[in-house]
Amino acid sequence: MPLRVCILIPIFDLGGAEVQVLDQLRVLDRSGMRVSVCCLTSGDRRMERQARRYADSFFNLGFRWRFLPFALLRLARYLRDQEIDVIHCHLPPADWVGRLAGWLGGVPVRITTEHGRGLWKSRGRVLFEKMLNGVTDLRICVSHDILEIRARREGTPRGKLEYLPNGVDLNLFKTPTRGKHEIMTEFGWDAADPLVVSVGRLVREKNYPLLADSIGSIRDRIPTVRCLIAGEGKLRGEIDARIGVVGVGENVKLAGARSDISDLLHAADVFVLPSVREGFPVSLIEAMACGKAIVATDVGGIPDAITGGENGILVSPGDTLALAEAVEKLLTDKDLAERLGRAALRTAAEKFGLQHIAQRIKDLYFDLHRRKTA
Repeated sequence: MPLRVCILIPIFDLGGAEVQVLDQLRVLDRSGMRVSVCCLTSGDRRMERQARRYADSFFNLGFRWRFLPFALLRLARYLRDQEIDVIHCHLPPADWVGRLAGWLGGVPVRITTEHGRGLWKSRGRVLFEKMLNGVTDLRICVSHDILEIRARREGTPRGKLEYLPNGVDLNLFKTPTRGKHEIMTEFGWDAADPLVVSVGRLVREKNYPLLADSIGSIRDRIPTVRCLIAGEGKLRGEIDARIGVVGVGENVKLAGARSDISDLLHAADVFVLPSVREGFPVSLIEAMACGKAIVATDVGGIPDAITGGENGILVSPGDTLALAEAVEKLLTDKDLAERLGRAALRTAAEKFGLQHIAQRIKDLYFDLHRRKTA
């Protein structure tokens, strides 16, 4: 009989964690398994169609906070009726709704993947997490930083914690479909201009206003420097305004949500991640898979991937001058940029291949189920 697994997520939307769930589903070896995907509520239709294609079944809970007890019972009944063996939850509130429903529905194995640090959690929420440890078999942490927070702040026994980073499909980032000339022409720039690229949601944590400030500083010495920020989010207007204040409207463009991230990354001379908070950014690994020279802040799970001076440059978060100096150094020292880029590609291939990560997850499913049902 196949192992029946349910993947639970709040909503499919354009975020790193959601894309990672889809990517893992796409490459997961489903031999000996039957995989269902459950969403708490409706989201991006394109991503939902992909989930339906990759999974054996798809279920939308229609979750509403005011009907929480009913939703819990409905999910528990679904899990029981489907005879689910493993429930794997991603992101709040699915991580605790799923564990409770899994416990109520008699699911033998209850797993979460911890995508973020969760320092926003109130004292009451932390207490609730400590209670949920009793009905949780494993919390997969995408960075060592997150693992330590779950152990120290939320009291999760270390035997219930596992470090397993995000991964990328290296094959998707080997060869671009469009060259730098075509990318630069799209934005009205010369193909010879140096290009800085960043990829991420336009949210406070990514600190894109600081990147605009840094480009303003670099422009004083490299007038033709260009910067593309690919992504969407609620702070688009604020970031656009900061670009105007700094006076770099001809140098920095907000590219919006893109389906050609590989092409943008391959066109880049330097990839930059100016975040003040991170879990484990998928865009960072994508840039590494393209062999790019990288400047990133020393926060969250970034140091799990980047060792300063070996396969990238790490700077302190919030330091405009340090970020500008590091980017300018890579733009002007081509030998250094190429050396760091080659090392980043090797690191991505050795540690962050998506197929390897998906196989590790599958092995955890079977190992935990065997131990729980022995």
